[in-house]
Formats: sequence, structure tokens, C-alpha cells
Amino acid sequence: MKRDIFASILMLALPVAVQAQGNMNMQGMSGLFNVPDASVLEYGSAVVAWDAQIDGRFSRDHQLNDRGNDINIGAGIFPHVEIAGRNVTGRTTTGGSDLSFNVKLQLPWELLHGVSFAIGEQDFGGSVNEYDTKYAVTTWQYGKFRSTLGFGQYDGRAGQTLRLDGVFGGIEYAATDWLSVLIEDDGHSQNSGIRLSTPDYLLPQGWTASMLWMLSDEEGVDGRNDWYGFNVKIPLGQKYERVLPSKQPRVAATSAVDIIVEPYGLDSELERNPLLYPPDTNINDPKVRARIENEAQLKRELVAANLEKVRIQRYGKEWIIAFENLSYNNNAIDGLAVAIGVAASILPEGDRFYLQLEKYGIPVFGLGGEVGAWDTFMNGWGGLPESVMIAAPTNKLRRRSGDGGVIKSTFNDVKEYLAFRPTVMLRPIVSSTLGTEYGVLDYSLAARADVVVPLWQGAAFNISKDWSMHETEDFTRDGIYGGVFKAQRVPDGVKDRVISQTFRLGQGFTTMISYGRFFSVNDGISLESRWEPGDGRNRFRVILTDFEDKFDPRITRNARLASWRYFFQSTNSEVNITGGEFYNEDSGYKVDFTQHIGDTRLHLIYKKSEGNAFAGIGFTIPLTPRKDFGRVAGVQLTGTPSWRYDVNTILGEQGNRLVFGPNIIPTEFFNLRNGYFNGDRLSPAYIRANQERLREAWQTFGVSAK
Repeated sequence: MKRDIFASILMLALPVAVQAQGNMNMQGMSGLFNVPDASVLEYGSAVVAWDAQIDGRFSRDHQLNDRGNDINIGAGIFPHVEIAGRNVTGRTTTGGSDLSFNVKLQLPWELLHGVSFAIGEQDFGGSVNEYDTKYAVTTWQYGKFRSTLGFGQYDGRAGQTLRLDGVFGGIEYAATDWLSVLIEDDGHSQNSGIRLSTPDYLLPQGWTASMLWMLSDEEGVDGRNDWYGFNVKIPLGQKYERVLPSKQPRVAATSAVDIIVEPYGLDSELERNPLLYPPDTNINDPKVRARIENEAQLKRELVAANLEKVRIQRYGKEWIIAFENLSYNNNAIDGLAVAIGVAASILPEGDRFYLQLEKYGIPVFGLGGEVGAWDTFMNGWGGLPESVMIAAPTNKLRRRSGDGGVIKSTFNDVKEYLAFRPTVMLRPIVSSTLGTEYGVLDYSLAARADVVVPLWQGAAFNISKDWSMHETEDFTRDGIYGGVFKAQRVPDGVKDRVISQTFRLGQGFTTMISYGRFFSVNDGISLESRWEPGDGRNRFRVILTDFEDKFDPRITRNARLASWRYFFQSTNSEVNITGGEFYNEDSGYKVDFTQHIGDTRLHLIYKKSEGNAFAGIGFTIPLTPRKDFGRVAGVQLTGTPSWRYDVNTILGEQGNRLVFGPNIIPTEFFNLRNGYFNGDRLSPAYIRANQERLREAWQTFGVSAK
């Protein structure tokens, strides 16, 4: 009898704790073949999977399995939380397909010793739920055996297999670390087979590839009863980045409170003078010569580390070091770490330093502390020192009396910035649809070059141009559906020609005013202003635009937006809420939850616009190395540190309509968030949450480079 399998399951269901497995099944969730278990994908890892088994409306017989394409991408977005996007189509990928999202939540504690429990839903949200199934499942483990028992309720529209409707379960026997034998009853059929995995030493650390082969007792279309699939698990960050900050084993903070530092010292007249070395300085004094040598060495090392516009001033035992980050564009925390390591290793014990990280002469982050405490931390012997950390700080560098006054100093700054030293950023631009009635994936792909030329302090000229690379037929007139997505293609041409001026207002306030041609069709002006008080957990932003269409001035795109972001330091995550009138003057709001895992960011999205509700998932990844190359003939060539891709679906009983362009936030790529504040990651809260990155970056780019 079909249900006799559960006698075996219950006999082997002995209690042991279940760890996150990271094996995705043929239904787009962690588990056996079709049956989910109580594990979830490991936090900080992603899984890409494909299998040949489909059912429901994509099968030629809705009551039988058929050969097709089932594509799944999942991630452990949070401990005990798993999400996955699933796209199902028939034997051809040029026809219709179905996009859905799966979610599973694991109980973070054990109700009974060794018993794990999870709940989940297939085809979560959406307006046309083909595979909607809610379930609860528990898993036991004993030695090499894992036993799973669950109950589900099918409420989908896809077909009549009724998989996971009612009681289901299965057993997995891990014969070796690379071979498992599986048997299950998924409510539709009894299945058995194997999972083969790569040994740990075969792939890079954290990577795993596996293959599923399943034999079903229910024949599919054409009498077929064997199915197969493939998995690749990918770590989204280094090992320490895949542990929440609240769970990191950290040493207590190293305090410099007991170190007494006089602001202008008592050693000599030199230390009471606010200038570094006035003309009457006795350079033969051993103390003076030691400090001159320290300053020279400090500047040499910072410049050698590809930091620009290095300026150093000393007031007593405090060293003010201003610089701009040239090469560490992937994440500015790496450039900050190198500057900390250089200063802590060169400056005298007992002195203090203050680093002023700038962008085009605008201070964007300040960090200060005691030399010895930071040297101890950066070399792995102590905790993060008690330090001054400030987002969007005031300028601590003092104007020298010999600089010729404000007018001459400003002229010198302009002259320096007018030197031809642009940055050219290359990145892909994709307009795409996924899981529509017209195909699995349709896209228009282009390459974009953003050229940013600094003009004077806080001012820059940005021009961007697109080159169309490839388009699927549905983005052209040649498509079988008459070019249904042609209006959303990425055309060739210049997109932005914008001059911007950024103002540092102090107390965490920064404002950028931009004027020119925006998004290829708009002429006008935009204002972006942000306030980041305290430790940077809160960030408030206002965006205002006054745009007119260059072809028809009667068409306006006047956005009026306000947003609030809160950063959760204990979990390295943030929530960003934006509301008002968006780019197309559609009113609504957008909620974006972001989880940081190293330089990868995972997004959960909910937005409401003009009566339509949407949900989505997305990711942001760097498409540039952690350390870019320096300038060649004054020009720096980089990739993008923040390339984002989202997939959205409409919610509610509205049919599976395609809606383009809601809730667009009208900012060019060179804005305050990306151009100055490194994707909103230059804040004390983010630095403290990712303090291990400081030490690792110094060991990688500082110590190892010597």
C-alpha cells in the first residue's frame, strides 16, 4: 500500500538536531526529491538548481509528470529563513512560463530535544498561484539517517497531481559525505533514488555541486518514470561574513580612556603651535626629525596604497589625515582599513590619529582613535577600540595662514580638480521579464559607460552612454508576439549629461543639486538631501525633481519623495521606506528590506502604486574587484560596486498582468548614495557591524602587500 512507507519513517525517526543542509529539491525548497524537510538553506549561501520534472498545466497530461524545465534560485537570506524564486516552463523556453516564490521558516529553537520544525509555502503571494501549497514539517536525525514527516494543503491552480496535499514524508541515508540514498512519499507518488555531491576538497571553499536522480512509481507522460536535477551551492561572502554580528565571537573593546593625551603637549614650543613645522622649527631636534620622518613615511605609504589627495596636519599628539579613496571602490571599508593600518603601524605609540575620508573634497566619514589600540586590533590581538566615528563630518583640517586666504585657497582647489582625471565605470544594463506568458526570460542587454569628471570641490560632470549588446526577439519587432516588450528595450545613446554640486552642511547633512539631461529624455534639475545623525543607524533622505520631456514640455516628471532607512547593527540588515510621488508621478510607497552578506546584498521588496501592489526579491553584487587598478594617463577604469537585479510580481486577484515602471526613484547612478557614501555603507553602525572586515582587509592589502 502506498502509505506503508510511513511505518519505516516512524521507526527511524530518532531525535538528533538537524543542521542546515543547503540541498534544494525539485519543488524549489530544501528537502529530498519533492518533499520538503525541516532544514533551511544555510544563511549566507545561495543555490542555483535545475531539474527536468514538471507537472500541472505545463505537462501535456495535467495528472502526470512531464519533461520540462524547472529553474530555481534560493538563498538563506537570514538564519532560519529560506527564500527561493522558481520558474517553470515546458519543453521549450520560448513559450509561456510561470514565476513563483517559495518561503520556508524554521523554528529557531527545539520544542523537543533533537526535533526540528519548519513551516513554508510554495508559490507565495502573486495573483495567479499555480502551485500554492502551505505545509508544516518536522525532521529527526539519527547517525546517518534523516527522517521527515509533514502535512500540506494544496490550493493551487496548476494541475491535479495534488503533490504535498495531505501527509507526506521521507528518509535520507547518508552513506558517505558524497552519496545519499533517498526514499519518499510526496502525496502523489512514491519516489526513490540518490543524491551525489562533490567532496569538500574538489571545489572552492563553501561551494558544493550535487545531482539528483529519482525513480517514481507513477509513470509520467510517454511512460517516463525517472527524473533528474542539478544543484550548485555558492557562498555569498567569506566565512566570517556569513555569521550575524550579534553572534560573532568578539573580544571586548580596547579602550584608550586611561591614556592621557594633551591636545598640544608639553614637550616643546612646536607642539603648542597649530602648524606642523613653522619656519623657525629646529629640524635638528631629534624629536622634530622623528616626527618629520613619520609624516614623510606616512604619506609615502598612503600614496603607495593608492589613496589620493593625502594631506596631513598635526596638533600636539593628534594627527589629522585627510585622503580620498582611489582603488577600493568595491567597498570603501577596505580603503579605510588600509589607512587605519598604515597610520597605526607608523605613528608613535601614545599618539592619536583622525582619518578624514573625502570624495571630491567633501568629507564623508571620520574615524579617530589611539594608535596603540588600533595597532593591536588590526593585527588580531584585541577588540575594536573605543573610537570616534562620524558620518558626513565637518572638516577637521585647518586652513594654514600661509595659504593666501580663502580666495587663493579656493582657486588652488579648483585648479587641482580641473586636472584631467576622470573615472570611467563600465556596467551592464538589463531590461528584462521573467516567467511571463511570452517566455522564461526575455531581455534587452546593453553596456553602459559612466564618465565622472571632477571640476572643483564637490562638483562633477557626469555623462553616460549605452551601447545595445543583445535583445531577445520579444524586445524587437521580429518577435513572434509582435515585439511585445519593444517599448522597454535599452536603446543606444547618451543617457545623462549632468553637472552636480554637493554641499557639506555639517551635523550629518549633505545635499546634491544636479542640472542637465536625465535618463535621455528629461531636461531639468534635481535635489537630493540626506541627514545621517548619530551612529548612522537612521538615514533620512529627500528627493525632488523638476523634469520636462525634451520632446514635449507638457509632459513632466516631478518627483516628491521622502525616505527613511534604519540599519540593524546586530544583524547587518536594513529597511528602507520611501513614499510620495515617484518618477512617473505615480503616488505610493516602497519598502525594501536588505540583508548584507559581505559585499552581496539580498533584497525583499514590497511596493504599492496607484492601487497596484507588488512583491519581489533581488540582489546587489559587485562587478569589480576589491581593489581596482590605479590611473593610466590620468584615467581610472572601474566596474560597478553595486549592480542590482530585481524580480517583481503583481499581487491580488488582478490576473497575471505585466506592469512596467511603478515606484521608480529618479536618481542617476552618480548620486549621494553611490557617488559619495558607498551604497549607504559609510556609517559608524555599518563599520561596527562589519569590524572583522577592517582587520581582514588590512591583512589582505596592507600586511601581505609589504
